[in-house]
Amino acid sequence: MKTCYSIGRYISWLTLLPLLVTAVLITGIFLYDRTASMERSQLARGQLLVRQLVAGCEYGIFSNNLEFLHELASQVLREPDVLSVHITGHDGVLLTAVGDIEMPIPATAGQTTHDDGRRVVLFQPVYAAQLPLDRVEENTRSSEIGMVKVALSWEQTRREQRQLLLAVVLATALLLLVAAYLVYRASRRLTHPIHHLNFAVHAIGNGELYTRVRHEVCINELSTLTEGINEMAAQLQRERALLQHRIDEATEQLRMLAFFDTLTGLPNRRLLNDRLHQVVEAGKRSGRYAAIMFLDMDNFKPLNDNYGHSVGDLLLIEAGSRIESCLRGVDTVARFGGDEFVVLLNELDTDRDISARQARIVAEKIRATLSTPYQLHYQVEGQSPVSVQHTCTASIGVVLFQGEAADQEQILARADAAMYQAKASRDAIHFLEDTTG
Repeated sequence: MKTCYSIGRYISWLTLLPLLVTAVLITGIFLYDRTASMERSQLARGQLLVRQLVAGCEYGIFSNNLEFLHELASQVLREPDVLSVHITGHDGVLLTAVGDIEMPIPATAGQTTHDDGRRVVLFQPVYAAQLPLDRVEENTRSSEIGMVKVALSWEQTRREQRQLLLAVVLATALLLLVAAYLVYRASRRLTHPIHHLNFAVHAIGNGELYTRVRHEVCINELSTLTEGINEMAAQLQRERALLQHRIDEATEQLRMLAFFDTLTGLPNRRLLNDRLHQVVEAGKRSGRYAAIMFLDMDNFKPLNDNYGHSVGDLLLIEAGSRIESCLRGVDTVARFGGDEFVVLLNELDTDRDISARQARIVAEKIRATLSTPYQLHYQVEGQSPVSVQHTCTASIGVVLFQGEAADQEQILARADAAMYQAKASRDAIHFLEDTTG
């Protein structure tokens, strides 16, 4: 499995590692140069002391003035880092010595220094009739009358080197810490908005389209990306709202197709059966009667035959609207099919006779309303509008029922039978009050 790292870690690696390598290299080079320079300075100082001592002790060696030579050596010993001073004659006899360190003997002719890591010993011959110090080697005819040896300690130099090393290491560490802090701050300015973007993308992917990135970004690329994600989320939210609206519309259309008549907008048989079931159950609890009316339109077929089904549909729509105007809000009118309608009266009285009177009043109101002549306006394509007046009465069969003794199929069947009995007289109302029949 491929290992992934955070962008903050990548930024740290790409920034701090090169900086660390560069700092170590520069520090190493600087320390090497400075320590070497300190050692060269120490050697140069020692060589200067030796030359000054050689220039001063020629007379003492030549005259064998040991007191004078001792004084010169003592003056040199007072200098910092000088461990000891030895002056010998031409035959190697020690003329004077100050200090407690034993001097080594040069291993080879012409050797001028000896370094054992803790101290350095400088050798310088003394010639008779000394020339200027910068031309000593040119005096090939002068004779050597003695030797000067000066031992210098490296302790002070090493101490300064250690102090320099500590100071440089501390300064480098401080610089790296400052750089690390700056890198951290810079990476935070980059990674923090990226984390916000990442969170927003995941949230949008999970369907939370209201998510917006509200973190202000000063980086142009990230600012552009932020605006793009916010705009994408807004667009998706708009599209989802539009899709949801279309789904709601389609659901409502399906509900209308499933439970309502497409012509009149009234409940169909399925919704009527559901409401009839509710009325039956409510009657079992309350003990109230309910009534169902089966209506069939008289004189409807001639209208269809003479003017067509489109005009007949206009009459059915008007008839449904008239029936609704005669009912309460708790009642239901449904188109049962063709020119047949069913009215369900809910929550009548607990007394049968009172309930029958209430149902008869509603039925008579519906019959009178439907018998009023219809003024139907229609237009055939390419022709002038036409107005048709038609009288269409209704035959109504009514059945009273109570919850405990009610059966839905039996109720509808008896209401249909009552309607056919009313149909024999036309524009009439027929009651079947005994539901057990």
